[in-house]
Amino acid sequence: MKIKNKIFKYNAPFLIISLLILTACASEGPVGPIGPDGEKGQVGEQGDPGIPGIQGISGPPGPVGTPGPIGKDAPHPQATIITINNTEFTSENSIEIWGSGFSSQETITISIQLSNTLKTIIGTVVSTESGSFTLETKPLSNNPKIKSQLTEGTIYTLLAEGSMNSKSSTAIKLINKQVIPSHLISPDANLIVAAAVPNGSTVAYGSGFMPSENFIISVVLNKDTSQILGGGSANNSGAFKLESIINLSPGIYTAIATGGEGSTASAPLLISLDK
Repeated sequence: MKIKNKIFKYNAPFLIISLLILTACASEGPVGPIGPDGEKGQVGEQGDPGIPGIQGISGPPGPVGTPGPIGKDAPHPQATIITINNTEFTSENSIEIWGSGFSSQETITISIQLSNTLKTIIGTVVSTESGSFTLETKPLSNNPKIKSQLTEGTIYTLLAEGSMNSKSSTAIKLINKQVIPSHLISPDANLIVAAAVPNGSTVAYGSGFMPSENFIISVVLNKDTSQILGGGSANNSGAFKLESIINLSPGIYTAIATGGEGSTASAPLLISLDK
């Protein structure tokens, strides 16, 4: 018994101290202040993209834009013009123009396009009931405004514009001298022209042309100038008759009939005060 009391006597202080320590550890003290942030770590690798979301609802339409300018009129799909027998002319030549496919009784203005900003009227005509026409212009050199703008060897546009919006064009070339190509000389074609008085009428007869061949008759005034008497079409046998008014001084001239299919013939034309 004495031994146990002696052990307790010596161990009791240690037991008390241990009990106090355990009690102190079991109770929580006040929370201390938050410490400073640590250094930021390195950026990690990018993750895989997520699944696309559902498409949103379309927004309301925007306001209507202002209308654009009105475009140019389109050419009439059937309208056509041609220059008879030739596409090369001197400034001293008249130009005979035939047209088709225009509107009935349409007023048609013929202009020569001298540049992309300048065109000059060279004739006006009214189409037939079937929409066709024929027009012979005055020589281009008669108009000083045109003559000053012309350049030999240049190709120009002839533009036909109708009052009912029909349009067509063709090209001509301005040359220094009118030359009849050798391939147009036809040994079978013949021409007879009756004598006439100044400002009187004459009759031309042709034969040996191609059936229904278009032709034009001109009078050679000098090496650079010709005057158109008129034109038409041969009949089924290649013959024709043409009556024309002569506005020439007394003298003898060369008349030339040129066909659109290559036929050509010439004849003397006498202009005399005494017919």
